[in-house]
Amino acid sequence: MDHKIGQSLRTMRQRKGWTLEELSSRCNLSIGFLSQVERGLSSLSITSLHAICDALEVPLTHFFAAMPSDGPLVVRSGKPRSRIKIGDSQVVYNLLSNSTSDRVLEALIAEYPPHYKPLPMAHAGEEFGYVLEGEILLVVEDKEETLESGDSFHIFSTRPHTIQNLGDTTARILWILTMKLLEGGEHVEWQED
Repeated sequence: MDHKIGQSLRTMRQRKGWTLEELSSRCNLSIGFLSQVERGLSSLSITSLHAICDALEVPLTHFFAAMPSDGPLVVRSGKPRSRIKIGDSQVVYNLLSNSTSDRVLEALIAEYPPHYKPLPMAHAGEEFGYVLEGEILLVVEDKEETLESGDSFHIFSTRPHTIQNLGDTTARILWILTMKLLEGGEHVEWQED
């Protein structure tokens, strides 16, 4: 989880004059968990963050407004990037996009662990992928394609699809997609950089 989110939550809670116990009773999350979140020691799901934001009366988007929509759209190298996992997936997503709410595309680098074989899924939108490292198997409905570093693909996400890592090392894919990960309503955990 991003330590800055935890610090920001602590500051907001303290400004309201609330103890951890009071915040806990308002958002139905344990005092111990909230303490770990504030100290950056625990992953935070979007569901939990939403409950905390409701209790503190701040919009969820407050934590993802890194750049104004009319400002520069540059994310500099060397700066910490947000890393997330969705649900119980082993894939780690490194967010490359800024977090303006009016964007249409999500840009990220996905890291697939060795021999990872998730089930196919379908959802609205389109996806473009460029294999940076490793060897993957792209499965779209009944078609399978093996891709290596330098290969790319473009699919309609409404067709059942999955990516499998065929190799013994982590595969990395540059993704551009129209489904925003933070708005999919799924369980998202923030990872420490």
